[in-house]
Amino acid sequence: MPSYKLMYFDVRGRAEIIRLLFAQAGVKYEDVRIPIGGEEWKKLKPTMPTGTMPVLEVDGSTKIPNAQAIARYVAREYNLAGSNNLEQLKVESVMEVFLDVVNDILPATKENDEAKKAVFEEKIKPKLKNLENMLAANGGNFFVGNKITLADIGLFNYCDVFMTKLCDDPLKDFPKLKALNEKVSKEPRIAAWLAKRPQTSL
Repeated sequence: MPSYKLMYFDVRGRAEIIRLLFAQAGVKYEDVRIPIGGEEWKKLKPTMPTGTMPVLEVDGSTKIPNAQAIARYVAREYNLAGSNNLEQLKVESVMEVFLDVVNDILPATKENDEAKKAVFEEKIKPKLKNLENMLAANGGNFFVGNKITLADIGLFNYCDVFMTKLCDDPLKDFPKLKALNEKVSKEPRIAAWLAKRPQTSL
């Protein structure tokens, strides 16, 4: 098995989806957390392929940037990306919706509560409705196939890390999404990670 070092800031942020995937897969890795805005990051930044994090170092040499690329790689390596090419396509289509959600949320986090509510109602809820329908079309238990994939873990992650910045209970009007979110949180390995992970504000 390859050795992994995941480098990111000391927050959940864009790297948490990768940490959750490693947790679900039961894969050991080095979780390197860099203080935001400190001297350590200034020294490390020029050594990163794109000057950004997260970066996954594989076998002590190869450094791969970009959270989505890393997440999809880990999912493929550990049977969390779908059982065939069509299922993998379906998983990635769900993940693209989550990325659209994040792109809507991030600018709104700097707005007042009224503006945040408007963004959630006008932009996020329609996307959640689409996701609810996609989940229902697959029977309601998982987004793709009959077992947990990156898509299901993505729902939990993007709700936990991003959607709650605009709404305390973003899934309250979407019972199937809410049930799946709860199911993912209770997966034994994920639950164990949630219990022990560092508590951060982001």
